[in-house]
Amino acid sequence: MSVNLKLMQEHEFKNFYEISLKEYADEQVKNGTWDKDEADSKGRAYFEKLLPKGLNTEGHKIFNVHSDNEKVGILWLHIFEKDNTLKSFIYDIKIEEIHRGKGLGKETMQALDKYCKSHKIESIKLHVFGHNKIAYSLYEKMGFETTNYYMEKKL
Repeated sequence: MSVNLKLMQEHEFKNFYEISLKEYADEQVKNGTWDKDEADSKGRAYFEKLLPKGLNTEGHKIFNVHSDNEKVGILWLHIFEKDNTLKSFIYDIKIEEIHRGKGLGKETMQALDKYCKSHKIESIKLHVFGHNKIAYSLYEKMGFETTNYYMEKKL
């Protein structure tokens, strides 16, 4: 089994956008950051700021993750220059639930490493919600180090 990253096509973008936006808004509600009634509008405003030109937004690469010629997930990467160095940030990565537990997350991260190295991108950053222990564990195993902690106490 091997994973390939294939750039998303325009006809696939709207479905990706709506699903990713909903999942992001739901995570913000679950995390306690947003109220449920404001989540959709806040998520939409955030996504419109990030991807004003959709798939043609400069610096953003949205990939379908394929394994054995079957789409198994998505990966949204932002590539940017800072201090004369190319860096990247993962905005979204998801292996479809039916395909989880098969090592595809790890293989996707390895494929991303290969992509970044071949494009002279020197670092990959990402955000993981505190409640997502499975993702956090995978990222640690893949060599990511925690650079910040956000903490909150509910009163």
